[in-house]
Amino acid sequence: MRCRLLWASLLTVALLHPMVVRAQAYQDRAWQRVDAATLAFHGEILPRRFLPGEHPLGDADLLARNLTPETRTLVLDSGGGDVAVALEMARLIHGRQLDVMVQGRCASACALLPFLAGRRKIVAPGGVVEFHSTNSLDPRDTADARAHLTAQMDAVRGQIPNLAQDGVTVTPPDLGDATVEAILAARRQNAARLRQAIAALYGEWGVAAALLDDIDQAADAYLADHPGVARDQVWWCLAPALLAGRYGVMGLEAPAGPLPPDVLASLERTVGGVHLVRER
Repeated sequence: MRCRLLWASLLTVALLHPMVVRAQAYQDRAWQRVDAATLAFHGEILPRRFLPGEHPLGDADLLARNLTPETRTLVLDSGGGDVAVALEMARLIHGRQLDVMVQGRCASACALLPFLAGRRKIVAPGGVVEFHSTNSLDPRDTADARAHLTAQMDAVRGQIPNLAQDGVTVTPPDLGDATVEAILAARRQNAARLRQAIAALYGEWGVAAALLDDIDQAADAYLADHPGVARDQVWWCLAPALLAGRYGVMGLEAPAGPLPPDVLASLERTVGGVHLVRER
């Protein structure tokens, strides 16, 4: 009996070891300690995965785990990601009164939340902060959206692991008889809640919630003149004077003057999509 238990334990370790290695590799790559006072985050803002291996903890959990009493600055280089996780990161950043510094690109959820949550908001030379229409959170009920969601649901159902054989300790969501219509409706409700949560945080920080409305309206106007462009492929670089003067963003330290054209051209080559500048 003891022999069987030993073999079972060894088998479990053998099954879980690759997952631990992959998880550690992600954490080491995304979260790095620069010095005693500085922590750096690089990559997509991710939630906790329901499938094992690559990302057992969400990035809000990893931020909390990596913070020390000496941490004063969080360096950001992220194209965005999960808005709910970005909300939790922002609450931690603001609660700890951390400074944030953008080195590289901070876009979408990164710009709307962790960046604006900082006590000082520093954009290093060559750094880019790009905002995104929160309307892109609301999945439109189109044929393309339905086809994409159906493919995602089929993929999830096909990847649900055999808990008895694989030694998996995390149970994935059971889609059961869920329909595309039900999931789209739930996503729309969730998008509305996320937007309300963002606006509530802005109220606490002294940032005007009109920022969200203005970006939405600018995106609507641009898309009306450019049919065929996807909403989630339009980003806005807002001038520091606009952020401070119109939207009440305080503690902003950024290079004066507009972004050089070569920076915008580089973004279009490397990221794709449309990158626009708003001065007023």
